[in-house]
Amino acid sequence: MKVSAAHSPMHVGQKNSPIKPYEEIAEGMESNFTSHLLAEMRKTVPKETPDSSATDYYNSLLDYERAQLMARSDTGLGVKKVVLEQIVPHHLKQYIKNSHPEIRQGLANQAKE
Repeated sequence: MKVSAAHSPMHVGQKNSPIKPYEEIAEGMESNFTSHLLAEMRKTVPKETPDSSATDYYNSLLDYERAQLMARSDTGLGVKKVVLEQIVPHHLKQYIKNSHPEIRQGLANQAKE
């Protein structure tokens, strides 16, 4: 019986990947950080009149959605990558190496040191 790549335990798109919970945590942390960063950056913009509570709420929703999109992207701010490198147990690092090329490169650099 031939095993295809789709049924391989190391398949990147597999829903029940052992590192999926870690990826979700790392993505959430990047999203929260990015949302906070956007909100703080917005405070630095000088305004002639203060925003209404409705405008503040709308801007917070925009910041949250932008942060979600940035966290889901492959590039983002890089927080997801750093968090994954720290929280994934050593015996599961092989799954990261196969699913995230940017982390694979970072792990290769660590091995050289």
